[in-house]
Amino acid sequence: LVLSVDSTVTVDFTLEVGSQTERITVTAETQLLETASADRGTLIDQTSVAELPLNGRNPFMLSQLVAGVNFDGQAIYERPFDNGAIAQWTINGGLYENNEFLLDGAPNNAQAGTNNLAYVPPVDAVQEFKIQTNSYDAQYGHSSGGIINVSLKSGTNTIHGTAYEFARRPSWDANSFQNNAVGAPRALHTLDQYGGQLAGPVYIPKVYDGRNKTFFLFTFERYYEITPRPQTLSVPAPEFLTGDFTKLNDGSGHAVTIYDPSTGTQNASGAWTRQPFPGNVIPANRINPIAKNILSYFPAPNTTTPGQPYSQLNDFYNSPDTDHFYNQVAKIDQQIGEKNHIFFREVHSNRYEMGWDGGNSVVGPGDEGSLPEIRFNTSLDLDWVGIISPR
Repeated sequence: LVLSVDSTVTVDFTLEVGSQTERITVTAETQLLETASADRGTLIDQTSVAELPLNGRNPFMLSQLVAGVNFDGQAIYERPFDNGAIAQWTINGGLYENNEFLLDGAPNNAQAGTNNLAYVPPVDAVQEFKIQTNSYDAQYGHSSGGIINVSLKSGTNTIHGTAYEFARRPSWDANSFQNNAVGAPRALHTLDQYGGQLAGPVYIPKVYDGRNKTFFLFTFERYYEITPRPQTLSVPAPEFLTGDFTKLNDGSGHAVTIYDPSTGTQNASGAWTRQPFPGNVIPANRINPIAKNILSYFPAPNTTTPGQPYSQLNDFYNSPDTDHFYNQVAKIDQQIGEKNHIFFREVHSNRYEMGWDGGNSVVGPGDEGSLPEIRFNTSLDLDWVGIISPR
């Protein structure tokens, strides 16, 4: 019998008293109708987790294989530390971002946000997981949608290990459409995702009786990425910052006159007429010194848009995001006699991001964004499964 994560199997059989010369063979037929529990869902087994391609090596994204499960987040944010974006699932018409995440049966929802996913284990550490799409048992809650229950691996009777690296380099990429549009070179986009796993038995000579009873598993992963964020912003011409607007014109190429706000006469009809600054230049003594200092932080224009007037000058720059991410799983399993099994598990991840918000900010004074943003998740779990009596 194969007992997968979050499943209940009922086997009915009858034993009759027989003589010593008889052999009794017990078989169980697979039932198409499950009567042992009320939940319905789909199991993503270990082979699927290990073999199917994953963007960012995030095992939760395999949930898209299940009927009735839709991912509403952006494809760029499927990395193991995008905790809010990768929680954006709708399951069988359930509410958006209202699903329950479990890890080895323990809650795995973040404290912040609307049912955000807290911890994402490395792919190598995942045994299997199940997506319960509807009609799950009353033992589950905190959800108006579905349940995603992940089970981690345990150590085995022999030593096993893995090592891997996934990499991306600028020389392997094509240039972006935005960069080609302004004649800019390829942006720096670097990615390294590497790690390994070691698992096996623990031998204790004084109590070892030929059967392994203690097992360990340790998995770690590091992720480093430089993500380009090219921006093209409209900035003032250098002479505008000193009050010289002699070259200012509108979209039709006509000069735009700058008027002195301290002047003005009112005619008989009540209309006001102000006097223009001589030569369309604001005198230096009329410019507020605080404003002048603030304006000095504007970046200088370095590109123009064909067909646009002189006043439409642009600044093209790239302020890349940088992400440093560390992820680990440490687990000890202990078999005590024939009736008790205990495991202790510690998982931890830490993301350190430097990310500038584009659109109206530049790198330097007045910048905004995740500078830095630190996001970490730690979980300590102790599990005991025991048979109290044969009944």
